[in-house]
Amino acid sequence: MRYLKVVFAAGVVPGKWFSRFDERVDGWQVGGARSDDPLRHVLSGAADIAIVRFPGPDWDGGVGTGELSDIRDIGEREMLTLDLHRVRLYDETPGVAFPVDHALDALGENEAATESELVDEMVLYRGVDPVSVRENLEVVAANVGCVVAPRPLLRGINRKGVAHRDLSGVPGTAVGLVWRRDRDDEVLQQFVGICRGRRPSSSR
Repeated sequence: MRYLKVVFAAGVVPGKWFSRFDERVDGWQVGGARSDDPLRHVLSGAADIAIVRFPGPDWDGGVGTGELSDIRDIGEREMLTLDLHRVRLYDETPGVAFPVDHALDALGENEAATESELVDEMVLYRGVDPVSVRENLEVVAANVGCVVAPRPLLRGINRKGVAHRDLSGVPGTAVGLVWRRDRDDEVLQQFVGICRGRRPSSSR
């Protein structure tokens, strides 16, 4: 058995794609791991492909961490300079996390808070860096302030004593695939196709 090494950003739930790959590609399985910096693993060659978060210009943090935190997207320039392929998969909904029993907790699970409701709030962090989100959620759990981040990231961290809701009126983030050009092959393209919704009977 051979393994396709896939790293994925916190808050991403890729289990269905992993299962479909394992079922469809003979002799291969996904070896998956969550990472706070999946881009770094791809660039180093430690992983074959990464499922990353593209924050765009409206959020603190980048596609990676450290020196990679200045990279807000993987566009034509980044694909050329870093020798990467990139495929966007879907957009994420922004969210806001707040202490349990906060006034926003009165919103239904499927209702969204608005920017105007945060005017008088202490926003401790507004961004996509998982480490910063975790650290600031510890403060929120102590009944201080709120954190604005992608809702799937807040759901994935899910700190006790903290509730979260969608946040409307805020530009969202995106999730996509990134892999090195020199790693591209038929097996990896099978995984890309599965993530993009390709059926077993369809061709590339």
